[in-house]
Amino acid sequence: MRFILFRGSSLYGSIDRMLDSLAAAFVARGDAAPIIDATGPTYIHALQQAITDGPVDAFLGFSGIGIDQRVEGNLYNALEKPLVSIYLDPLLLYWNQVATPIRRRLITTTAPGDLDYWRGKLSLPVPLRHLPHAAVALLPGTAPVPWDRREIGLLHAGTAPADPAVLRAGWAQHGPQVEGRLNGMLDAHDADPFAPLPDIIARVGHPVASLGAPQSLYPYFQTLDQYLRARVRWRMILDLLGHDLTLVGPGWEAVAAAASGPVRAKLLGPRAAAEVAQLTTRARIVVNSCTPYHGSHERLFQAMAAGAVALTSATAWLGLTAPDGVLAQARPDLSDVGALADRLLGDSTQAQAMAEAGRAWFETAHTWAHRAATIGQMVRQL
Repeated sequence: MRFILFRGSSLYGSIDRMLDSLAAAFVARGDAAPIIDATGPTYIHALQQAITDGPVDAFLGFSGIGIDQRVEGNLYNALEKPLVSIYLDPLLLYWNQVATPIRRRLITTTAPGDLDYWRGKLSLPVPLRHLPHAAVALLPGTAPVPWDRREIGLLHAGTAPADPAVLRAGWAQHGPQVEGRLNGMLDAHDADPFAPLPDIIARVGHPVASLGAPQSLYPYFQTLDQYLRARVRWRMILDLLGHDLTLVGPGWEAVAAAASGPVRAKLLGPRAAAEVAQLTTRARIVVNSCTPYHGSHERLFQAMAAGAVALTSATAWLGLTAPDGVLAQARPDLSDVGALADRLLGDSTQAQAMAEAGRAWFETAHTWAHRAATIGQMVRQL
């Protein structure tokens, strides 16, 4: 098969790294996977050349990169070739892209709750599949860095979000009715963290918000999602600042300043994706924050691939899918994050066993080789 992949821009090159990993997995299977820079000045020429160079089975891009949103004269409708759109966040954040009328299209999401909403409630007319994140497995014959040579106790890589308290206070600028709806939706979510957020928004926001109109859900979903991502990350990191924690990414000074106790964490600032990968190989535990509805995160599988323990906030998908003992999953209210870290840092035998079990689970089902095989199978069925 021959796939044409689109490269775009991404923070610290994270999506670029995923794209390169998927392309390499296609090539390892015997497929062709040329990459075109969709942001470059020669994009159109490069695309035309790639099309004339040989048959194309599908075009592919992450998070909407490469999509043509025109209704009239749409490129992919004219070519009659499939477009594979791999989304790494809930689809409501890209509702207008999802709604683009491309006849031959495959959409994947890392958020399994999207299937019920878009395929069940809205009857999306194109195939929609759940496709979790992935990572690159170690080369055959190589092994992770030995446990006693890992000098980083806890590692978290990511941008520090805005203070969630400030974000929530900012809801007042939308007026008392909208602020009241948002607070009501948040209360309903906290009462049942694994309930589908679109359903909560529609129920609390009726009649302004309706499940039948994704554009009416979007502003509430986007606002709540921004807050919930910030809150889970702040809560996790605040509980771990007194531990042997290394923080990578910008903005963590503000979080450290909000600590109620001593801060032992090291703040490294921004680092490129390749350097973060190197740091991961030297960590015993990799900390991941995720909302309950996001499903998965590449950080989890990158940790497992490197032989580290993945310590994460709870998600519905992990609760249903991850076997016992392959990762450390905190309670939804995050009240046990510090205790989990203490236990794993204090019991090397248990931590190493979890790291080994996590790596085995990852290598069984969650490498980019697995994702390339799945995508190829799904494209053949279009």
